[in-house]
Amino acid sequence: MSINTNIIYFPNKLKRSEEYKKKLYTLIRDDIEKVLNQYSQYYKDSWAVALAAGRFSSMKLQQLEGSKKSLEFFENCIKSQEISKINQ
Repeated sequence: MSINTNIIYFPNKLKRSEEYKKKLYTLIRDDIEKVLNQYSQYYKDSWAVALAAGRFSSMKLQQLEGSKKSLEFFENCIKSQEISKINQ
């Protein structure tokens, strides 16, 4: 007789929570990008929309994560954009 016969395996809620957060963050990102693109088209001024969104993002992220992590995030975003331009 096996010792493990009375073990009940519960779902890994932490893993499920991480998957949920990833899906939620992706959904939020995509929705915000759609709204920003709509504003850019409506006002015919992508520069102004990018500045406003960047200002909000940089200031809020600095409050939440601090300067170092915020700068790392923005550097990563810029590198991703540069790579995507190269691969087009």
